[in-house]
Amino acid sequence: MMALLTLPAPWRGLQPIDGWLMLTVYGVYLAQAVFRGRQTGQKTQWSKQEIEVAIAGVLALAIGAYFTVTATENIVSALGIPKIIGGLFITAPMAMLPELFATWSITRSGQITAAIASVIGDHAVTMTVAFFPLALATVPISNLPLFITNLVFVALVPTAYAALIHWGTPEHGFALWQVLGLDSLVLVYLAIVLGGILNVV
Repeated sequence: MMALLTLPAPWRGLQPIDGWLMLTVYGVYLAQAVFRGRQTGQKTQWSKQEIEVAIAGVLALAIGAYFTVTATENIVSALGIPKIIGGLFITAPMAMLPELFATWSITRSGQITAAIASVIGDHAVTMTVAFFPLALATVPISNLPLFITNLVFVALVPTAYAALIHWGTPEHGFALWQVLGLDSLVLVYLAIVLGGILNVV
C-alpha cells in the first residue's frame, strides 16, 4: 500500500490523502485485531506501582528519543557524514532498542507467539504514526532509488521470515541457518544502500 501511495509519478511522495488512507487502513487492522475471535475477558486491575512504572517508561522513551536525535545530529556534524546515514544507521537502530528489549523480555517468559505478534503490531503502528504527520505536511521523495530500496526490503524481510518459519523446519520454528539467512538479507541491504545508492563505501 505504501508503494502504491508514494511511487507513481502523478502523486509521488506523501500527501494528506495518503496519511488519511493509511490511518483508515490502520483503523481496520486495529478493529479486526480487537474484535476477531474475542473471548470472555478477565478483570484486570493495575496497582499504583504498575501505573507509576508505566508512566515512567513512557517518559523515559520520550526523553530517550530526544537525546537520540540530538546525539545523532552532533555525531553527523562532527564526522561530516550525510544526515541520511545518521538517520538510517544511528537513529534507527537506537530507536529500535526499546522494542528489542521488550521482545526479548516476552520471549524469555515463553510467550514466543506473543513476542512475534507484538513486533508485527508495533511496526504497523509505527508506520502509521510516523507517516501520518509527514503526509499532512506534504513531503516529496528526494532520493527515489533509496526509497524504493527501503520499500523492497521492508516487504522482502517479513516475506522471507514467513517462508522460513513455515517451511523451514517441521516445528514451524527457527534453526540457526534460518537466522543467518535473515541476517544475510540485512547485509545485502547495507551493501546496496551504502555501496550502490549512497556511494559511501
